[in-house]
Amino acid sequence: MEGRLPFLTRWSARRFSISVFALALAARLVALAVFQAKGIGDSYGRDLYFNLALSWLGYLPMPEFDATHPPLYTLLTAGLLGLLRTSSQLPVLVVQCFIGACSVLAMRRVASFLVDEKTARLAALWLALDPAVIFFTPQLQTETLFIGMILGFFWGLFFLWDKPLSWRHAALGLWGGLCVSCRSVFGAFPGFLFFVIWQSKGFARALFFCLLLAPGWFLPSALWTARNHEKYGKILPLSGQMGWTLYEGFTLDREVVRNHPHEMAAEAKANGVSQIEIGGYFYTKWKNFVQENPLQSLGIVVGKAVLYWRPWLYDPYTGWQRAIMGGYFTFLFSFALLGIAAARGSRAPWGAVYAVLLYHTAAHAVFLTTLRYRVPLEPFLCLLAAAGAAPYLTKRPRAS
Repeated sequence: MEGRLPFLTRWSARRFSISVFALALAARLVALAVFQAKGIGDSYGRDLYFNLALSWLGYLPMPEFDATHPPLYTLLTAGLLGLLRTSSQLPVLVVQCFIGACSVLAMRRVASFLVDEKTARLAALWLALDPAVIFFTPQLQTETLFIGMILGFFWGLFFLWDKPLSWRHAALGLWGGLCVSCRSVFGAFPGFLFFVIWQSKGFARALFFCLLLAPGWFLPSALWTARNHEKYGKILPLSGQMGWTLYEGFTLDREVVRNHPHEMAAEAKANGVSQIEIGGYFYTKWKNFVQENPLQSLGIVVGKAVLYWRPWLYDPYTGWQRAIMGGYFTFLFSFALLGIAAARGSRAPWGAVYAVLLYHTAAHAVFLTTLRYRVPLEPFLCLLAAAGAAPYLTKRPRAS
């Protein structure tokens, strides 16, 4: 079998990197062309990032409130559009295709700390062709950027795993803080990382490792919070709609989830709740519900954690999309479980990978849970699946 897969074993590192980058970029550019030709991206809608960027550049009127989402994606979008002096979304999406292709190279480097070279290459190839990641690349959302950034964080984390504590750990913390400014859900990950390092390296190493991460980790959020306080006179760290996302998705009823945003918007309007206050308003409603219904709330959290890992899709995806992706995720999860079994007993820092999977599960068991919010975990699932599949793909047949 190795003779049929020479790129896993016999190609030079340079040749493989160029080839897998080109493959990943081609797949994403083709997806972008299809999305643009058929208007697919617009049919799924998007968050406010792009419109906020246009408003900051003067292409659209400034909204009443512009701190609805973490700022990094909007800032980078505004910077790119300002540099090119355009209001077109196409340059942003093309850059995302390149970020996605670069993430594949980062995947190989991250994997190299955990598995052998052939498995690392298989993980990179898997991510290059992962349909969930490709699907979100031509959309004006944070998934592509966040995947690249979180892989960069884990690259640095594994590189420094056994190194003496130094300023480089503080620099890694700053990169982690920028990741949080891209997706605020990543904010509390050092708490999970602390326990992984404690188990592997001891309490003192874990404590000082995380203390070095902390200043940089909180700096971008602190700057954005200070900006929001100066502009709105209110403490608004990262996102002004945290309470919205808590309340919106705190249910197991799909009909409620489907209708909640419209009902919540109507309720806020009827009660005269401004955009600045809307997060706090629904956070109070969520907190009151949890306090009054603790057992029901616990059931919702457990149920949402299970639903976070469902292999099937919900609307608005079509029947054939659900069938294809349901089959793919079942396949991916099956090999990822084999990868977990194969990694047992390894001295590599797999615990950090399991920590990020567990952490996102716990976070989205409370906040809104959708397939989109599991997409940033695809690189780690591809890595685990590659670890599970590699022994079968490269096993030589027995001589007769």
